[in-house]
Amino acid sequence: MVNLIYEQLQDNIRQGRKVDKPLLNWFLLTFVLSWLTLGIALIYTFIKRILRVDKYIRRKSEYFDIVIHFIELEANERGLDDYDKIMNGLKERLEEFRNSNILIMPYFIKAFIPLIILTIFFALYILITGINNIEVNLLITIIAIWAVFAFGVIIIYIYKMNKVWDDIQRFEYDMYEYISKAFISLKLIDDPIIYYMDLTIKKDFIKYTIFGFITLGIWFLVWDYYVHTAPERLYKTFHSAEDRVSGIIKSCCRRD
Repeated sequence: MVNLIYEQLQDNIRQGRKVDKPLLNWFLLTFVLSWLTLGIALIYTFIKRILRVDKYIRRKSEYFDIVIHFIELEANERGLDDYDKIMNGLKERLEEFRNSNILIMPYFIKAFIPLIILTIFFALYILITGINNIEVNLLITIIAIWAVFAFGVIIIYIYKMNKVWDDIQRFEYDMYEYISKAFISLKLIDDPIIYYMDLTIKKDFIKYTIFGFITLGIWFLVWDYYVHTAPERLYKTFHSAEDRVSGIIKSCCRRD
């Protein structure tokens, strides 16, 4: 049974390694490819960022399910101190994470589809009416409405992306605390699993937004750089913890 759990865990980790990779270099993307591709590279990377987050969230949900199943199996054989406290803590924290609506793609769809519809509507109106036949005040109003709507959508996206990786690492930190307690009680390890949190991942949303306006948008580029590179700064910690858990479970396979 432990062998099957180990194989499931390894398969889960292998799937993750295929996705947990750096995207295009931010400087190359922002200052070269975005211009050469008329923005297509930006849109592509924008979607890749979202998919990378959501795939990671779904995978780690399955990953912790597998680990919890392993702990339950070992607890039946070895006995686990504070079984109810540890297992309830693990399951409740995992369930809380799943119910937190942390996935980005649903927000992307809800926010950007109305923006696309509004863009198409305004574009068709201008094309059918003719830009020369539209009063200047009306044209300015149309552009202003579109700009405000687009900016609101972008701000929502930035807000979600600004906190999502921080939410993930805090969730994993809590989970590995419980897992460490379980493994130590089961006498599988002597020291807890090391999991370092990067407290610089989440930026002060209000402060960074104000800086963005004060610098006429320049600071939004800085912020976008942080959003783009955030997961790459976390992958080493994520993968190190996964590999240690995998090694512990593998040692139990040898026993069987």
